[in-house]
Amino acid sequence: MRLFLAGLCLLYTATSIYMMPGIIWLICFLLLAMITFIILVKTPLPKHSSWLVGLMIAGLVIAVIFESPLSGWALLFLFLFALFQLGNLEQKNKQLQKKVAHLERFVHLLQAERHKNYHSHTLFQLTKNERPDVSAWLVSIEEEMRLAQITFRTDFQAPLSDLPFKNNALLPVMSAILANAKQAAALEKNSWVTWRLKQQSGLFLFEISNATSEPSQKIMDNLFLRPKLESGTALIKREVSRVHGTIDYRFDHHTFKLIIKLPAMKD
Repeated sequence: MRLFLAGLCLLYTATSIYMMPGIIWLICFLLLAMITFIILVKTPLPKHSSWLVGLMIAGLVIAVIFESPLSGWALLFLFLFALFQLGNLEQKNKQLQKKVAHLERFVHLLQAERHKNYHSHTLFQLTKNERPDVSAWLVSIEEEMRLAQITFRTDFQAPLSDLPFKNNALLPVMSAILANAKQAAALEKNSWVTWRLKQQSGLFLFEISNATSEPSQKIMDNLFLRPKLESGTALIKREVSRVHGTIDYRFDHHTFKLIIKLPAMKD
């Protein structure tokens, strides 16, 4: 591809000199050709750029027909800029794919290690059907709760990854839910948090329970009615509403229970 583009550049340089003779134009076109060659050497070429080359050739032919070589050079540099951007995007995509593959391998190894160390533990079963980022997050919060000396129990009959939140909203919502439960439970001597998720009759039923002291009636009445705009509670309410879900909550015998119902489908 580089040899073809270099040959095309030489051909167009010769054509430009022929159409616009003169020592000044000769120097200008040679300088433009030199700059083009330098850019071609430095530019990462994307795999699927033949359509872009075809457009450039068509544009150069039109510039020659209308005897406007400078327009052709402008088109040529525009093509090189587009080629540079596409090449960079392709390289970034490859790097991202490598990172995802590395994360998947890391989670797989971590799951296997946890499974060996905790034969009765549900973490291996919990994460095996999840997206790699969700699996990694679940592993990290399990460790986080252990270090905080908060008992963390889960009963997932469906993967968290299947919840109808957008991909970039799922973990922020889960983190906000966990933060609220952890903050309340940490104040109790017997601190614990329990997550249950099941799917039935076209709905996901997500139940979050945690140990807590009895909140005031004012707090209970306004918890999700008028949350602070930048709070985790506001984020939960906004994202649940966005996927047409509902939120219910109650306090009973030192236990706060948050029940989120979500449609079992994504928009």
